[in-house]
Order: sequence, then C-alpha cells, then structure tokens
Amino acid sequence: MSANPYDALPIRLNVDDSDSPSDVVDALFLGRFATGEQPYSHAANIDRVRSGATLLPPGARVLRMARDDDRSATLAEGDGWTLLISRWNRGADVTVTATSAELAQKVLDQATEGAADEPEPQPENVTMGFWYVSPRR
Repeated sequence: MSANPYDALPIRLNVDDSDSPSDVVDALFLGRFATGEQPYSHAANIDRVRSGATLLPPGARVLRMARDDDRSATLAEGDGWTLLISRWNRGADVTVTATSAELAQKVLDQATEGAADEPEPQPENVTMGFWYVSPRR
C-alpha cells in the first residue's frame, strides 16, 4: 500500500442539483481527512447549545457557511486543523480534523468549552388528573 492514502483510494465527489450548500460544506470538510493531510478526527455532540455560543475556537478562519430553514453548516480552519459545525434547532455536532490527535482534541475542547446549556429544571412531583366519561343510559 502506498504511503499516501490518496494514491491508494482516490476520492471523487459528484455534486448535482439535489445537493444543498450544506452537503457541499460537508464534502469540503472531508477532503483533508480523506487525503491524509489531517489524519486525526475528534467529534462532540451537544444536545442543547447555549444561546450566543459560536462554537468557533480562538483564531478560527471561517471558510464557508451555509444556512437552511432549520440547520446550518460552518467550515473553519486554523493552523493544522479544520472544523465543521453542523447546527440544528438547539443542538450541534462539532467535528475537528487535525495533523495530530492532541491538536484535534485541543481544538475541540476550545470550541465546545462552555457551549452546552443546562437543561431546564424539571419538577420532581407533577400534578395529574384523571377524567372519566361514561355513556348515559
């Protein structure tokens, strides 16, 4: 097998009118990982993202941003890493590829630090009622 994974497994992506801009952002993100330029990947899922959290680590350069009605995708980069943020309603997936596993984890930690919103407190006891309707005779 070749030392360069790209030589062994060439990658071709076809884009047509059924693909959304978010799909293109996803494909662009995979490029550096697939070619082996950034062979390490770390990811996190946040169910409830705090309002105002950008999920971008310090020094990130935004390359692409795509928005739909209920979701968005942001592609950003820094020295030796690439970041994909996929957001929907209140949640997000954050994925980082990097030149080392340590760098991938560091960038992921910076991007997600303090981003998770605490769930709304739920009462321990809930009042319940019961209704019963019987047919008239």
